[in-house]
Order: sequence, then structure tokens, then C-alpha cells
Amino acid sequence: MAETAAHLVDHVFPVAPVRQWVLSVPFALRYRLGYDSTLLSAVLNVFVRAVFDGLRRRAAELYGVKSAQCGAATFIQRFGDALNLAPHFHSIVLDGIYAPGRNGQPELHELPAPEDEDVARVASIVVRRVEALLKRRGLLGKNGEPQDADPVCENEPGLAAIYSASVRSRIAAGANTGCRVETLVLSIAAGWNG
Repeated sequence: MAETAAHLVDHVFPVAPVRQWVLSVPFALRYRLGYDSTLLSAVLNVFVRAVFDGLRRRAAELYGVKSAQCGAATFIQRFGDALNLAPHFHSIVLDGIYAPGRNGQPELHELPAPEDEDVARVASIVVRRVEALLKRRGLLGKNGEPQDADPVCENEPGLAAIYSASVRSRIAAGANTGCRVETLVLSIAAGWNG
């Protein structure tokens, strides 16, 4: 992904600063996003819109800009560092907004790095909007917990068990079912020529 991101920044995006925004989701939602591509797209839309709203708000405060356009490219990763099921998003976002200049042509208005409060505001908006999305789709119960209805579990119980185990970094089948997956780290000496 790093090479693709570098290519975008060097050859596709305009000459402008960029920032990476990452959204990781709770374990209970990872399972559902692992197989529900429609929901995955909707959560991504919530995330990108919240980031863009934050950029526009900051641009309005700093520059008085009323109408602005933002730009981003997002990579959806379906796994974590242990190759466990962990859908999450990496968005490369222009660190600024485009607004019409005096001649009507778009001009880039660079923004300073977001403050902690700006990031916290985006995060809280994402949480609220994703919860509302899940409620609208009937995927969140009254107590805020995910609904038990699971089409994968009903139709493909073996696949559901594997997904569930992967999200929790557990072994899905065999003699060690339910045990935590262990991560091995190999260290190679700098002078090794193998």
C-alpha cells in the first residue's frame, strides 16, 4: 500500500499536502463488515464525509470559505497485522480544500495540521453516524449492541465460525479450537546473505 500511496501523492494528486486518516472499527462490527460489502461502503461513506465536513468547517473558520471541494483516495484493508479479519480504511486526504478563486478557477487553500480536538470531533461524528446507520438498517438493538440476526451464521455456519474466530484472533478448527493465535517474530541479522 505504501508504494501505491506514494504513486498517488507523486503522480496523481495535485501538488498539495496530504494526510492519512485511518478508521478502525470495533470487533463486533468487523465481523459484519467482513461479508457485508454494502454496509462496508456505507461506513466508508460516513467516514469520508465526516473528514470532509471537518476540513470544510476548518476552512470556513480560517478563510471564510463557504463552498469547498475536498479530495481523497481510500484503501480498504480487510486484515490486520496478524492476517486476522479486521476491515479498516486508510484514506489519503488532501490537507486543504479547493474553492473558487476570483477568476472562478479552483484554488487550493492549505490547512494546518488538525488539532486533537478536530480529530476527536471527526471521530465522534463517525461514531454517531455509524450507530444511526446501523439502527436504520435494523442491525443495532435498543441496548446499542449488534442484533443477533446473522445471515452468514444461518446459511454458512462454518464460514461464520471462521470469520468470528479470525476477528477475535482465535484458532477456528482442529485440536486447538478457541485458543489464541500466536504471532512469531523472526529477526534476521543484518549480515545474513541467505
